[in-house]
Amino acid sequence: MFWSTDSSIAEVMAFTLGRRLVLSLLLVLVVLVLSFSLLFLAVWTTSSAVVVVAVAAPRVRITVVYYTALHPVKWRDLVAVQLQTLVKCGLAAAADSVEVLFSSLVDDDAGRKQLAEAAQLAKLLLGDVATLRVATHPGNHYEYPGIRRAFDLAAEGELRGESEDEQRRHLVLYHHGKGMFSTKGDQTKGGALLTVTPVVVEGWRGIVQRFANDSAMNKAGYITSPAGFHWYNFWWARASYLRLLEPPQVHDEDRFYYERWLGGLYNPTTGQVQNAGATDALSLCAGNRGRVLNYACPNTKIRWRC
Repeated sequence: MFWSTDSSIAEVMAFTLGRRLVLSLLLVLVVLVLSFSLLFLAVWTTSSAVVVVAVAAPRVRITVVYYTALHPVKWRDLVAVQLQTLVKCGLAAAADSVEVLFSSLVDDDAGRKQLAEAAQLAKLLLGDVATLRVATHPGNHYEYPGIRRAFDLAAEGELRGESEDEQRRHLVLYHHGKGMFSTKGDQTKGGALLTVTPVVVEGWRGIVQRFANDSAMNKAGYITSPAGFHWYNFWWARASYLRLLEPPQVHDEDRFYYERWLGGLYNPTTGQVQNAGATDALSLCAGNRGRVLNYACPNTKIRWRC
């Protein structure tokens, strides 16, 4: 009886020890499974992060070019409104650089003083929020200084060794002091500011996205002409497209040359310029690429035909 009791106790102890061993082994197994699970999750997360970086959209570079010839007297309000618009809509801060160019009607002391005042105003309005470059040009050559700067931006990128892809991702906005020499009422209430600016300038985020989504699109403006330029000369274009155009020339006898310039592809071998057409151009007022519209007569009630 005594032996039997000791035997039972031994069996119970053995059973208890065996169960504890099994539980310990199970616990170790659970710990190992959890450890491998966490390790796998860490590796998967790291791999996913690498993949996200690899497929992230390439960065778009934006340069804003604003040009205007200055009225001898009433120029401050229009310039201030147009430059403040760049700040208010966030474009000045988002752009890699903002290029502001002014010209005077005459090359004399009064003209140079006016240019210095305009440059100071631009620095005051944009200097704290944008990478700013201001240039002044005494004497009037219509829009030549601004158009020339837009063209040179593409040429400079090529000289720096930018790839074709980098040039395609470099978007240039060109706009100017439309209405500066208007003799009717307040310059800041003109049609270009009230209609074209909100679409072409303030709507910049959507335009940049359209360029990213449509690889065949090279330019965008309020209204596209059949020749491939944009009426009112407010437009966006890829730098890769701008370098295919004719190097801008001074045409004091034909100020509309600077509007037509965007639609002229240049052949450096022959020196000939041919219409680029509108298949790669977006009419922003119509919302689709390749659609051309007529420039409505300013005397009609439907001034903005879109």
